[in-house]
Amino acid sequence: MKFETIVFDLFGTLVNHFPSSADQMHHEMIAVLEVPYEEFNRLWSRTTDMRVIGAFETVEASIEHVLSEMNVEARAEQIEKAVEIRMAYIKEALRPKAHAISTLNRLKRYRYKTGLLSNCSLEIPLLWPETDFSAAIDTPIFSCLARLKKPDERIYHLACEQLGTKPESCLYIADGEDHELAAAARIGLQSVLIRSSSEESLSELRREAKEWQGPAISTLPEVLTLAGIETGRS
Repeated sequence: MKFETIVFDLFGTLVNHFPSSADQMHHEMIAVLEVPYEEFNRLWSRTTDMRVIGAFETVEASIEHVLSEMNVEARAEQIEKAVEIRMAYIKEALRPKAHAISTLNRLKRYRYKTGLLSNCSLEIPLLWPETDFSAAIDTPIFSCLARLKKPDERIYHLACEQLGTKPESCLYIADGEDHELAAAARIGLQSVLIRSSSEESLSELRREAKEWQGPAISTLPEVLTLAGIETGRS
């Protein structure tokens, strides 16, 4: 069957895995907030799922929640600065991988619909309009806004619905985090693993990538071949 829609994962697929500089980001945030590093980090990690499914309406609220758990009050300007630090680091993390934008633009030139499915916190959709991806992807779906996250099959159905396509007409390209490829395949999407040389590929979170027996690619331009576009043509 000819595909008409390509849906991409974000981290590990269109951008690199979240960088090791995240630790430096936390150090800077905590210095501004003037709270103990270990305790803040531990409680912040506990909010990961909450942030990914949109439990907080603002980035400020997520930080305030952790401070409340610590029985600490911070000044408004401290929280504002901590948010500013976090947004700056995450904006840098949204730098496209090699050939990401050119691949997306090529797909659009050939009239393919393009979508995004990302398990992410609120910072990503807030920064999205400032990225090159905003003009290159037709329909981005962020878990924190949809209040659903992969591998919940409902989020794949939501993507197909918003893109106006049937699952069997859709390719899903992802790095295999949290069994997202199998979930997409269960409802009929053609799932394709994009391999990663990152150390993150060794983590339990990406166990699916190590065990995946389905179609796989190593670079984003290979998506064009899957879509039937000759890579030598404009």
